[in-house]
Amino acid sequence: MIRLLDYIFGSCVLTVNKNDKEKVINLLHKNMIYIKNLDSKSEDEFSFETALKMAGKVGCLLDKSGIKVYSIRRKGLPSFFVKYKKRYGLFIGGLLFCSILWFSKYIVWEIDFSGNENISDSIVEKQLSDVGFGVGSFIPNIDFYTLGNEFLMQSEDFSFISVNMEGTKAHVELRERKKKQEKTTFDASNIVAKYSGVIESMTVYSGQTVVEKEAVVKEGDLLVSGFLEKQSGFEIVRSTGCVYAYVTREFTVDVPFEKTVKVYKDNIQSKTKVSFFGKEFQFSSNIDGSIDNYDETVDRERLVLFDRIKLPIIFTKTIHREYEEKTVMLDEDSARKQAEQEMTQLLMKELADSEVLERKTTEQITEKGYKLVCSIYCLADIAEEKEILLK
Repeated sequence: MIRLLDYIFGSCVLTVNKNDKEKVINLLHKNMIYIKNLDSKSEDEFSFETALKMAGKVGCLLDKSGIKVYSIRRKGLPSFFVKYKKRYGLFIGGLLFCSILWFSKYIVWEIDFSGNENISDSIVEKQLSDVGFGVGSFIPNIDFYTLGNEFLMQSEDFSFISVNMEGTKAHVELRERKKKQEKTTFDASNIVAKYSGVIESMTVYSGQTVVEKEAVVKEGDLLVSGFLEKQSGFEIVRSTGCVYAYVTREFTVDVPFEKTVKVYKDNIQSKTKVSFFGKEFQFSSNIDGSIDNYDETVDRERLVLFDRIKLPIIFTKTIHREYEEKTVMLDEDSARKQAEQEMTQLLMKELADSEVLERKTTEQITEKGYKLVCSIYCLADIAEEKEILLK
């Protein structure tokens, strides 16, 4: 504590002849002047330290007593200000730093999100930014009730939002809006044939079977009825079950020899914006509108110090990469390879739950392109549920 006070108020180190040591100590003690850090620097010199405010009085006493002072060295904060009094940039910088430090307690420095299971934090952050809230926002100017209402009015993804401040950190609680899903279950339904084929087996859990094993059915034929006959009339139920049949399915892939592709050029234009405490400033830009066809990418990066301290400074870089559309010609071999790749992906998607028994592939080459036809004989579940509308 004493060292801190000495630094704040300053001190002074005086050096005199070593032969005057006892005389100096007695003189200052007699005049009630406190000194410390008595040190014999060499065989000829002796130094001591006193408060800066007493330095003038000590100098006068020593001068009247005929004691020569070799050197005077000031220490502490006052001497620092004297040394750098003409360097205005240091004082302005220090004042600016203190102002920003004081002002920063009213700024949003960090935001964390909870409840957004299917939507990323970056998307939520962008939606909040559109209604005027984000890192760098001035907290006293935020009406959190109005903010929540505006956010929910503009966002189709959420049904609830709550923003709570903990110091300079915002906790955003969200509830995702439940999307309307297509109706997959019915109160009453029939089962019809999804594809034409020969029935191999049937497993019916509810409903009335109307076809037999080894029966030949066409696409759309009724397989299981939801109408159950009873002595007193009939009952309408939901039909459920599996109907496996031998079916032949045909898949076609067309690859034209002539196709349009994007060819990117070396011409890349970009602009960078800096968001500082919620205000955006143009940092650099060479986008002049001279590019007609381009792909745009936007990257947002927040400034982080020492991999831990997140600052309310965000750099947004927008890049325009020019391209031109060119027509290229595929040879027969390239078209065949592309068709085979597309056919493989199509079969993996369509026959994931089917047992392939036989496969026949034919190709057709025309002036316009390459055509690949694949005929698949397989065992598949052809049951398709159709709703019975009840009034």
